[in-house]
Amino acid sequence: MSTLVVENLQGLSSGSNANKVLIPSGQTLDASAGTLTPGVGQVVQETFTKGTTSGESSATAWVNSVVNASITPQFSDSIIRGFATISVWRTSYSSYFGVRVVCSGGNTNTVATWGDGYYTGGGANTWDTPYQWEFVGGSTNAITCTFQFHPNGGGMWFPNNSNTHSPDHRWTVRLTEIKQ
Repeated sequence: MSTLVVENLQGLSSGSNANKVLIPSGQTLDASAGTLTPGVGQVVQETFTKGTTSGESSATAWVNSVVNASITPQFSDSIIRGFATISVWRTSYSSYFGVRVVCSGGNTNTVATWGDGYYTGGGANTWDTPYQWEFVGGSTNAITCTFQFHPNGGGMWFPNNSNTHSPDHRWTVRLTEIKQ
C-alpha cells in the first residue's frame, strides 16, 4: 500500500470535466477514518424520537409534556430544525390553548410558541397536529427540546391517551442539524 500526501486536490481547468476530481466507476473514496466537513446548508445529522406515553392537564399555566427529543450538534452555529406530530385532545372549552418548545443544553430558550389552538364544538375532539420550528444550536453540547402546553383551564391530553388500535406512535419528533 502507498500513501499520497497532498494539501489540495484540484482538477484540470479545461475539458469536459473541468474543475472536477473524478473517482472512476467501481472505485470508492473512503473517508471513514477522517472528517468530512459539510458545506453551508447541508444536513449534518438527524435524530428521530417517538413515544407512546401521554399526559393531561387542565391547568392555567404552562405544563411540561412527555414529548421531548435531543440532539448533540457537531457545530455550535448550526441551525437545528424541528418537526413534530402530536395527537392533541381537547374538551369543549371556550378558550385558546398554547403550545411551545423549550430547550435545555446548548440553547436554553423558548424557541417556538403557538398560541392559537381553539376548540369549542359540542363534546371533546382530537386531531394530529404538525409543528415546525428552527433555531441556532449555540453549542456543541446536547440540546433537549421539550414541548410544553398551556390548557388555559380546559381539559387537554397532550398527546392523546386512546389505546384504540394499540398505537406505537402517539407523538414523533425529528431534529435536523444544518450547517451554517
